[in-house]
Amino acid sequence: MKTKQKKSKWGFFLKYKYLFAFVFILFLGLYLRFYKIEQIQSFGWDQARDAWLVRDIINGKIVLNGPRTGVGHFHLGPLWYYLLVPFYYFSNMDPASANYLNILVNIFNFIAVYYVTKKIYGEKNALFATLLFATNKYLIEINRVSWNVSPVIGVAILIFYGILKIINNENYQWIPIIFFLLGLFIHLHFTFVFIVPIILISFLFTKNKKRTLFLSLISLPLILLWYIPNFLYDIQSKNTNVGLFNNFLKDYFINAFHLRFFLYRINDGFIQYQALFQLPKTILLFKFIIPSIFVLISFFEKNNKVRILNLLLILWFIVPSIGYSFYGGATSEYYMLMNSILVFYTVIYLQNKLLNFKIKIIPYILIIFWIIFIFFQTRSFWINRDYSGGLMKQKKSVLQRIKDNNKIGYNEGVIDSYLWQIWVEDR
Repeated sequence: MKTKQKKSKWGFFLKYKYLFAFVFILFLGLYLRFYKIEQIQSFGWDQARDAWLVRDIINGKIVLNGPRTGVGHFHLGPLWYYLLVPFYYFSNMDPASANYLNILVNIFNFIAVYYVTKKIYGEKNALFATLLFATNKYLIEINRVSWNVSPVIGVAILIFYGILKIINNENYQWIPIIFFLLGLFIHLHFTFVFIVPIILISFLFTKNKKRTLFLSLISLPLILLWYIPNFLYDIQSKNTNVGLFNNFLKDYFINAFHLRFFLYRINDGFIQYQALFQLPKTILLFKFIIPSIFVLISFFEKNNKVRILNLLLILWFIVPSIGYSFYGGATSEYYMLMNSILVFYTVIYLQNKLLNFKIKIIPYILIIFWIIFIFFQTRSFWINRDYSGGLMKQKKSVLQRIKDNNKIGYNEGVIDSYLWQIWVEDR
């Protein structure tokens, strides 16, 4: 009887072994990102701006315009501010509460990455992709930041999966979901302008184009619904998004395609390879080796569904590269954060091709490589961690200035100014 009971207990764990493994990776990723987060992560311009606007909302003001874009200064949607409201409200306006929302958003990202990868590549590859996501140095550092960009990874991967389901499985019920998620993206980051053409081009490959067109047209209100706050703001404001966008086009839009500039800008479309694998600037061309091999092998792929999947992956990199070739302004690596998990997908595809050779030594080489890679990605988070800075240090600095009666004036982008306001002026 005891032996049977032991077997039944082990049977339960074996049955849900992948789920338990995912939960372990999730907590590992959350630990690396948020352990003593208030003593590590400082609050910069974006977080200070968010704090002021959340304070305004709690005090009864209706905020209709969201964060400004770094270039062009037109506004995204204000959803992020309203998501922060309950966290600020129940913490007595403490900006540190923004970290709790960020933790929830990161959990959403982890679940989205695991779910989508599982559906496309299976359980083992889902755990592999989630492990890379959890332990990647660049993703750990950027996921620590509490800002409107945080949900981009999860929302983007769901849009990608929805498009794939429509093309490969004719699951047209995903069309309204995609449009809903695209509208949500308007509140997260300006790179939704790349996702629009990606969706339109992808829909050209659907089998039932009439149904695709019909469902797309009736799903348009799901996008427009998300834009209502911005629309209302534009009605009552002289400095409208339309006007700002026109100025943006005048200042940064290049009205002709130039091959040389496209080759220069293609670096921006594939920048996540450099960010995720921490490639030195001296070997920038090295980051094109993986995508080049991926494209070459995909050309000879015999499985039609896999070929479509790979074509879609390529599209998500090529469209932004072409888009950037018409843009003359500055860029940053996080502009392509929506493609971060897709970088892992190209690696998974190539790795699976290697494993298909059935050469005994290959799995061991890959295991050793990834163990070393993960070690170097995470080692700085395990040892010599400095817990004397972050928002906690900023708070101590303001408390000292309060003690010295050294007033801090209003500054939208400085968290010290906000802390003075809530602790001294608002009491």
